[in-house]
Amino acid sequence: MSEGDFFGEQAKRETAASVKDVEACTSAELVVAVRPRSGRYGVLAYHFGLGVAVLVVAFLLLSPEVYSVEAIAIDGILAFAIGTLLATSFDTILRLLSRTSTIDRNLHDASRAAFFDLGISRTSGRNGILVYVSLFERRCVMLADLGIDPAALEPGWSAAKGELERAVKQRQLAGFQQALRSLGPVLGKAHPRSTDDVNELPDEVQ
Repeated sequence: MSEGDFFGEQAKRETAASVKDVEACTSAELVVAVRPRSGRYGVLAYHFGLGVAVLVVAFLLLSPEVYSVEAIAIDGILAFAIGTLLATSFDTILRLLSRTSTIDRNLHDASRAAFFDLGISRTSGRNGILVYVSLFERRCVMLADLGIDPAALEPGWSAAKGELERAVKQRQLAGFQQALRSLGPVLGKAHPRSTDDVNELPDEVQ
C-alpha cells in the first residue's frame, strides 16, 4: 500500500464515496486521515549502516588475506554509506529495526494529534470518528469521540476495525474501502441519521 494508493485522484474519490455511504446510514461523522508515517525512524538507518560497516570491517580483519589500514577504512566507510542508503530506501528494513513499543507510541501520539488537528472533537453531537492510517507502519487506528460508545456497537465495531487493520497491513485499498462501508449499518443502529443531519466534517481523505 503506497501513498499513491490513497492519494491518487480515483482512490480519493472512491474513499470519499465510502465515507459518504457510511454517513448516509448514521448521524456519526467519519474522517479518514492518511499519513506517510507516524514517527521519525531515520536514526535506525544510521544504526543499520553502522552494523553493516562493523560486519565488513570484521570480515576484512579476520580474513586470511591481509588488507591495508587504508583499504579497511575506505571499505568500512563505503559499507556504512551503502547500508544507510539501503535502510533509507526500503521501509521493510526500518520496520524490522523498529521496536513494537516505539511504533505503538508513535501511532498513539500521531493519531491523537490528528484527532484534534482535524476537529473531530468539535462536532455538535461529539459523534466524530477518526480512521487513521499510517502507511510506513502499515497500521490503522480508530478513535471515537465522547458521543460514540464502541462497546455499544459490538461485535460490528471490532469486526470492522479488524478488517480495516488487515486491509492496511496487506496493502489492499479495495478491502480498506469495503471495511469502511461496513461501518454504516453498525453505526446506523445506535446512531441513525436524522432528516436534518448536517455534514460537519470533510468526506475527503485528509
